[in-house]
Amino acid sequence: MKFSEDVYIKAEAELKKRRDNAEQLSDMRRKQLIAKFPELLEIENTIRDAALEVIKGLGSGKAVNVNSLAEKNLNAQKEKSGLLKKNGYPEDYLEPQYSCKLCNDSGILNGKLCSCHLELLKKISMSEYSCSSVLAVSTFDTFDLKYYSTEKDKNFGYSPREYMEASVDFLKSYSENFNKNSGSFFFTGGTGLGKTHLSLAVMNKVTEKGYSVFYGSADNIIKQMEKERFGRSNGDIEEEIENADLLIIDDLGTEFRTAFSETAVYQLINNAILNSKPMIISSNLSITELEERYGQRVVSRLNSFEVINFIGTDIRQIKK
Repeated sequence: MKFSEDVYIKAEAELKKRRDNAEQLSDMRRKQLIAKFPELLEIENTIRDAALEVIKGLGSGKAVNVNSLAEKNLNAQKEKSGLLKKNGYPEDYLEPQYSCKLCNDSGILNGKLCSCHLELLKKISMSEYSCSSVLAVSTFDTFDLKYYSTEKDKNFGYSPREYMEASVDFLKSYSENFNKNSGSFFFTGGTGLGKTHLSLAVMNKVTEKGYSVFYGSADNIIKQMEKERFGRSNGDIEEEIENADLLIIDDLGTEFRTAFSETAVYQLINNAILNSKPMIISSNLSITELEERYGQRVVSRLNSFEVINFIGTDIRQIKK
């Protein structure tokens, strides 16, 4: 899984903060106990001197009685533990209390990213999205089917609720079994039918599994690409998209129509397909309307996508 450089930098800063806090607390506790129990300093000096003798001996090539020094160190450690226990302190009271006991907040375990590091990367990555407040409530559990009619559609032979229930189950299974070789979806249908909600629900679940997701409206993505292309903004949105495991483009067709936007839409979709990147594209436009707007070369790229037609009545109108 890959995350943007900015996310990695923020994660490293947070890990350093955790380490520093744990070590500063440990140092403060040590100073307080030494002031209270001066003999603690003598015990620590014994432990330190035993270790130094071993190092000096090895460095000079002289014979070192390792067993004797080890016993000396062990006795001092026991004396230290006894002092703490006698006065009501846990034996590890003076040890840095790291958040992660596996990697001591270094973020690395056995040469790989520790699970705590991965969790932090996911958390920061999710918070980077401007839709984070919406993201929190856009889950499969909060997708309410009661707003879809139970009346059978004459054209389809089933009700909007039946169709959407099956679609939700399908997308939930897709999310739970997501991998970098998963398929792509095209969500089409009128406004207020749940396209964005289910896009974010997929994003939530996929991110929970440890994969990175790039989410954005077509309008915002195109605007940022244009700014960067013509030197009006720093960053590299195209690299962020390339590094994501799943690309979600919301509201395709709402962006301002220019020669640049039409070319950019084609490049976005085509590059993702060439890189075998799973995608979810949502639009109020049908396949026919997309072809009229972007031409056959864009629509032809969607032939391999699973199409979900969102049917029913605008939920936002029903809720009023």
